[in-house]
Amino acid sequence: MEKLDKILADVLSKKGLTKTTQGAMVCFYAKEWGNDLFQPISFQKGILKVSVASSPAASEVHIKEAELVDFLNNKLSKQLVRTVRIVVKNNHNRNFKDLY
Repeated sequence: MEKLDKILADVLSKKGLTKTTQGAMVCFYAKEWGNDLFQPISFQKGILKVSVASSPAASEVHIKEAELVDFLNNKLSKQLVRTVRIVVKNNHNRNFKDLY
């Protein structure tokens, strides 16, 4: 009898959804690890893209990048994640009248 994960992997592969589900799992586990430090945006070709609210938060994620990559690869039991790309989210809703 085949294990459920093997059957599911075969079905997802036939439907072309393997990379989509892997990306969703990487983002889910990254959010779990990062708590409120960052927001996962996407995962493609081994690169996890995350959004942070400030430069200090970006520095903290950069310092802990190797730990995050190891955590994700261990959680997924595969070497999928190679690196983390950090994007500092700017506040575009700023009211410039308040500056004068």
